[in-house]
Amino acid sequence: MLFAAHAACAQETVFYKCTDAKGNVSMQNGTPCAAGMKQEVRRIGEVKTVPVPAKKPVAVEAPEEKPAYGDFVMVRGPAMKRAPAPEAAALPAPPALFQCRTWENKDYLGETDSPEPTCARLEVVGIDGSTALGMGAACEMKYDTCTAVPAEQLCASWYRHLDDAEFKLKYAGNDSRRERQAAFDSIDKKIKASHCSTVAPEEDPAKSKP
Repeated sequence: MLFAAHAACAQETVFYKCTDAKGNVSMQNGTPCAAGMKQEVRRIGEVKTVPVPAKKPVAVEAPEEKPAYGDFVMVRGPAMKRAPAPEAAALPAPPALFQCRTWENKDYLGETDSPEPTCARLEVVGIDGSTALGMGAACEMKYDTCTAVPAEQLCASWYRHLDDAEFKLKYAGNDSRRERQAAFDSIDKKIKASHCSTVAPEEDPAKSKP
């Protein structure tokens, strides 16, 4: 078995020097001379076969990082960076926007610094420690904390606020589609009315009259 394995990766090379009746000499590798020709043999010894090149490892892409809650992270495709249109520079600043965090540590953008509190349900336990149905229900009011977005970050934050609204609208059910469409339209209108608008403002027909 060991000899067979060795033979599979190496072999003896034999050269034949052939001379015909006219004195013409030819060299043949591994093939004996024809009948009637003078034959000289030269053994070179074992010549190892060329090993099969190893396959190159397939490049494995690094796993994508999960985006933070409420953020859109470009993972694929061309980067599309929005910027205010030069024609919108004379428009007023956009309304204030707030970076808020819930009591469950989830971040979101809001248009008020004092959003409505959330009723966090509490489990009511009986005297005997039972949580059986019928024991009643209670909740604790939880408040979100909000911080105003700096002026230099307002445009980028309003764009993200619009993206959030568009995402919610895309996956809205029949019962929430109208409400989410209204929210999207409201944000879009506020952006276009400010110097954050990515499109040139529409010209007022009254001003264009002579």
